[in-house]
Amino acid sequence: MKNFKLIKNLCYSGLIPFYFLSITNLYHYNFIIVDLFSLYSLVILSFLFGSAWLNLLITPKKKADKILLIIVILSPIFLLMNEILSNIKLKFFIYGLFYLIIFYIDKEFIQNKEYLKVRKNLTINVSITYLIFLFSIYSNSI
Repeated sequence: MKNFKLIKNLCYSGLIPFYFLSITNLYHYNFIIVDLFSLYSLVILSFLFGSAWLNLLITPKKKADKILLIIVILSPIFLLMNEILSNIKLKFFIYGLFYLIIFYIDKEFIQNKEYLKVRKNLTINVSITYLIFLFSIYSNSI
């Protein structure tokens, strides 16, 4: 992968808002922080599903690819509806679940093992920030 070091740095720098917002919310609960975390998650998930859509269109066609393509196309719409209609706890649980789903979809199509290792680390770290955030929400009993 060309410029892998730059890609890796950009990917890991995307974790900074996740950790900053989740730790800030742990010590100083604020609805604005919750909304920022939620919107940032929605943007990142939409970007990841858009990337997966491109990978699905480029790779050779299999029957299962059509189902995955439908899932990848409809997921951002579902996530946007989730953002609008769900309560905080359910919303964050669904977002965390979709980070795992997109990782497993990418695992099917991305051949670069180094990049998959970075994506695995990123998924684990994002999951940790969601656990921190859910802990802060439950401890503040919203």
